Amino acid sequence: MSVPQEKLKILLIEPDEEVRSLLVENLRLKGYHVFLAIDEETALARTRDGCERPDLILLNQVGKTIDEYMEMGIRIRENAQVSVLTPIVVIAEKYGIELEGSDIKVGENKYVTYPEDAEQLMNLLDRLCNPS
Repeated sequence: MSVPQEKLKILLIEPDEEVRSLLVENLRLKGYHVFLAIDEETALARTRDGCERPDLILLNQVGKTIDEYMEMGIRIRENAQVSVLTPIVVIAEKYGIELEGSDIKVGENKYVTYPEDAEQLMNLLDRLCNPS
């Protein structure tokens, strides 16, 4: 896996402190700059008027539907005043064995990942942040 040429910025929306710490550690080890939010309100405050401009928005689905999280990602992307080409990735919370290990494109620059392991997520982010 390649490491980003420059530190690309990922906005991580993750309410669980333990999961958040693990994701941040893995993302930083891969060379990404990570800024955090625990919920939509915090993310909107961090990105208001383009204050923080993420290269990718990563949301962990907890307690809401994938569609609700995708809509949240769109609102955050608009609030940050970044391009509609900025990828949004939702990490699925619960899924069947048939989906495990898959990454599904659900719209233009919108993805849902059903990770089998952390490396799968890192590979998807690498592909989205460093297109060949």
